[in-house]
Amino acid sequence: MPGESVTTNGHDAGRRVLVVADEAVVGPELRDKLVAELGDRPGPVFVVAPALVGSGLKYTLGDVDDAIGPAGDRLRQTLDELRKAGIEANGEVGDSDPMVAISDEIHKFHPDRVLVVAHREEDSDFAERGLLEQIERDLDLPVTELVVDRAREPHVVDVKETEPVAGRRKGWRPSYNWPPLSRRDLGGILVAIVGTLLLGGLAADCVGEASGHDFEEGRLGAACAASILIAMFLALINLAHVVGLFLFQSVGYQGIWNRFFSRLSLIGTPTAIVAVLLLRLGM
Repeated sequence: MPGESVTTNGHDAGRRVLVVADEAVVGPELRDKLVAELGDRPGPVFVVAPALVGSGLKYTLGDVDDAIGPAGDRLRQTLDELRKAGIEANGEVGDSDPMVAISDEIHKFHPDRVLVVAHREEDSDFAERGLLEQIERDLDLPVTELVVDRAREPHVVDVKETEPVAGRRKGWRPSYNWPPLSRRDLGGILVAIVGTLLLGGLAADCVGEASGHDFEEGRLGAACAASILIAMFLALINLAHVVGLFLFQSVGYQGIWNRFFSRLSLIGTPTAIVAVLLLRLGM
């Protein structure tokens, strides 16, 4: 279960390194690459293996029971490989959200740097997607990501690095008190505002036109009612996305939920406008 520890002896020399094992470190190639990144005389090394789930539904529902066993195996395999290389380390299974798992261990372990062993985007589990982008934005520590494939003995296909607080300097800020907003964020806000106003106008116009038809008092046609429901639904989605961008980024809105609402807003709003216009044509 999360928090179950596997420990070897540690020492105080060198820099403290947090290793995030989204993939097990197995085989000499990946082990040697990880050891090279740790340096000749690393200080205490702590390994966290997030209990990754494969689907967004399981992640949302907190259904992580099936992921705890594989995470424990991943942890033990990684620690075994580090021991073979003479690296002293301890570790534990972490939260199903890698960013939460990393944040938890940073508060407990106080590392000088973070080393992530992650999958390629096309091989990644749901909770891994966009992880480096979120790490770069939220962490004050230097981070190295070893991108590996899902082979029998995974090997490194890419190495990515961040700079301390590099992500926090990116993006436009309305003021210092607001979070930085990327071009995608600004585009999403524009689409949300304009799209919501347009959908609201179309729904209101539909009600005005319906009042001139021979409907029973207090009743609308099916197309008009559908247009109003679509407008209300997208208004709620767009409101949630914009509020999240401005107010909730410090509590994990960047990442899974940001991508979910962003795509729902950016794709759903134009789609909804087209759907309402088609309904209007059919009235």
